Amino acid sequence: MHPLLPSEHAMNDLRPLVAEFIGNAKDLSSQGMPQLRTLLRETLRPMNSFYTNKIEGQHTEPLMIERALKADFSDKPDEAKKQRIAIAHIETERWGEMTYPAFDAPTFFHPSVLQAIHKHLHAQLLKEDLIQTNDDGTEEKVHPGEWRTGGVKIGNHIPPDPATVPSFMEEWHNGYSHSRAGENAVMALMAAHHRFAWIHPFADGNGRTARLHTHLGLNSLGLTQGLWSPMRGLAREQANYYPHLIVADKARQGNYDGRSVLTEKGLVDFIRFLMGICLDQVKFMGGMLDIPSFEARLIEMLAAESTKDATKALKKEAAFPLAYLGTVKSLERTKFKGMMGLAGRTADRTLADLFKLGIITSKSPKGPVELALPLSLFRYLFPRLWPEAEVNIIS
Repeated sequence: MHPLLPSEHAMNDLRPLVAEFIGNAKDLSSQGMPQLRTLLRETLRPMNSFYTNKIEGQHTEPLMIERALKADFSDKPDEAKKQRIAIAHIETERWGEMTYPAFDAPTFFHPSVLQAIHKHLHAQLLKEDLIQTNDDGTEEKVHPGEWRTGGVKIGNHIPPDPATVPSFMEEWHNGYSHSRAGENAVMALMAAHHRFAWIHPFADGNGRTARLHTHLGLNSLGLTQGLWSPMRGLAREQANYYPHLIVADKARQGNYDGRSVLTEKGLVDFIRFLMGICLDQVKFMGGMLDIPSFEARLIEMLAAESTKDATKALKKEAAFPLAYLGTVKSLERTKFKGMMGLAGRTADRTLADLFKLGIITSKSPKGPVELALPLSLFRYLFPRLWPEAEVNIIS
């Protein structure tokens, strides 16, 4: 499966793109609304789960994920299974970020980390969820965290014999464990994503495990802050994701394609593709977290929802204190109402309708108010971030 990394010359050609990505990601993590960023980390986990499972064709509707988070599972077995898969991914993403908070290449690229991710993801599922049907109609059980014991074929690619998987994963570790920081670490994560998929070490769940590993690596490098994930971008570019994986599977294409067994150009193109995905996601979220833009979207939300009978007391003056709640954990109700600059009764009615809308919450009937990010308001607060959720809610 060599080259595990492109040549020094090829990596130097990639460095400007990688440096641009790192710079934008660092800027994003320092933008002004810390409380909004904190809320988004948990709010976006269901979206990440939706998109990585969509790539595998095992996704359920956003509302069904929301219900599953409240332990409300469908009576339909297939739908309930998809809900369980969604919850498992959410829990594994959260666990992974806590388990690997700081990037250490020798540790993070160790095969046991991939086994731990795969095990955590699949051990949450029911026994019947772990039975997969092969192309020939035979059934096979997926064993959480254990390397596959049978041969497989993925399209035209035949991954290594199962007896050699431990050796390939050890070589995978050796190839990336020296990429300890900065641009080198990012490029290693991108390359490792493909080479892990090439080995295909598990009977099932390789794609989800690879994407989780990449997500967790970028997070541990301090480049996501829970504000974005490559999973959304890869799902939106699925038509290009698989072809790039396939091209990088190919053998060396002549004397100008590196000096190893597999194509260096294909690997470089895959890294560039995945880097472009990451950069696009960072830039998109940068626009979402700009304070003036966020306040403008709040005004639009208040105007639209004030036309409904249930929330007709809403006023656009609430946008300023709502945006302020993106910067602080909570705010006394009297201060919140004072920031609206409305007459007393009008402010009271507006506050009551903000609770109805779900944009604010409180831990007690008269306690401080906090910002909330219900899925039903995503179409206003974060338009185009999760279009499937917007359609789901509106319809």
